[in-house]
Amino acid sequence: MRSRLLDATIAALAERGYRGTSTNDIVRRAHVSRGALAHHFRTRAELVSAAARRLIDQRAEQFRTRFGAIAPDERTPAEALAVLWSFYDSPSCTALLELTIAARHEPELRAVMAAMPDQIAGLTRAIFAEFFPEFVRLPFLDEALRAINALFTGLALAAISTADAPARHDDVRAVVRLLATLAPQLAVATAPATGIH
Repeated sequence: MRSRLLDATIAALAERGYRGTSTNDIVRRAHVSRGALAHHFRTRAELVSAAARRLIDQRAEQFRTRFGAIAPDERTPAEALAVLWSFYDSPSCTALLELTIAARHEPELRAVMAAMPDQIAGLTRAIFAEFFPEFVRLPFLDEALRAINALFTGLALAAISTADAPARHDDVRAVVRLLATLAPQLAVATAPATGIH
């Protein structure tokens, strides 16, 4: 039942936004009673915070599954970035963006959402380390992954506000191509200092 409530919350956030999401709408979508909702979550902020954490965990697991399904010889950084972008270009990211924006005016929500960028960056790094161990010791890896996540967040937000998703997809493809071109060169350039050969 808890999972149904969280999934209903995510769907409502993506469709109606934070301010348009009500607990009445959530219990209707989840097909549960208000008593059941109160049993699992004492406040609306507690519910949406749990939904945000569920989104992050789901994205990490889905990334591993989808990227792991690619043939080993095709698992390139460019492919990894393309898979990563697919999560930004999705209703689940829309829900996270709604929560991030709403956190500006909701202190209880802000406390949870403030940690999200670090959590996303940490998960992204862990996944890249799993599939590309040769990049782990690069001195710029953490900063690069944070910048990529920030860039993708901005592009996803622009796609929502301008309703021009195709243009954003073109932007992302251009960025992915650029990063894929630069990454091997940076790895070679830093090899003596990092031990990467």
